[in-house]
Formats: sequence, structure tokens, C-alpha cells
Amino acid sequence: MMPSAPETLRRGDQVPHFEVRTLAGDVFSYSTIWQRMNLVVVTLPGAGREGDYPSTLVARARDFDEHNAACVLTRDPVPGVPTPGAAVAGPWGEIVYVAAATDVGELPPPSELLDWLEYVERRCPECEGEAK
Repeated sequence: MMPSAPETLRRGDQVPHFEVRTLAGDVFSYSTIWQRMNLVVVTLPGAGREGDYPSTLVARARDFDEHNAACVLTRDPVPGVPTPGAAVAGPWGEIVYVAAATDVGELPPPSELLDWLEYVERRCPECEGEAK
């Protein structure tokens, strides 16, 4: 029997601790930012044609920094994140957004990922707890 593929993360799930090689060639370990920074992780296919997508994210690096977020682009698998795909999580690792795509061109633009980071910064966990 073949092992089953990991389930895709959903809103409210916790980001598993992972370590990947970024497109820039650096090793990124989620544990280095956990509880300190927001996370945007984008997974790209191993040998796909991603066009300008990575460079558009890199060009917005300062915007991600302003939202206290690490923006990680990788070809390595991240448990629960589709490939190609993107996920946004707050500093405590709670997923607020996950996007799966059949092609890199269908991934959310940087502006949408930044909108989700703004949501993370503005939401009120106490208010959300009252609504549950």
C-alpha cells in the first residue's frame, strides 16, 4: 500500500515546522521565525516555468518586511502546502490562507498575499474567540 499524500492545510490549521532550500539557495527553517514573524510560503514545481512570478515577489520584499513577514519561495515540498501553491500564516503558525494552483500563473499576486498579511495584523483573536 502506498503512503497517502499529506492533506492540504486549511484555514485554522497550524503550519508544521519545516526546513527548505529557497530559490536563492539559502536554507530556511520555519523554527527561526515561529512566534516572531508572519509567514508567506510559496511552493513552485521542480522544473516548471514560473515566468516572472518569483521576481514579482522578490521585488515586493520591502512590503513583506513592513508586514513583519518572511516570504519564502521554494521548490522543496512543504507538508500540507500544494505545489504550486501559497500559504499565509500569522506569527503563531495559524494558517489564514491557502491557495492551490495547477500552474504558477494561477498563483495569487503579491498584492493578494500582502492583503492577507494585513488581515493577520488587524484581526482581533479575542473577538474571534467570542464568535466561536
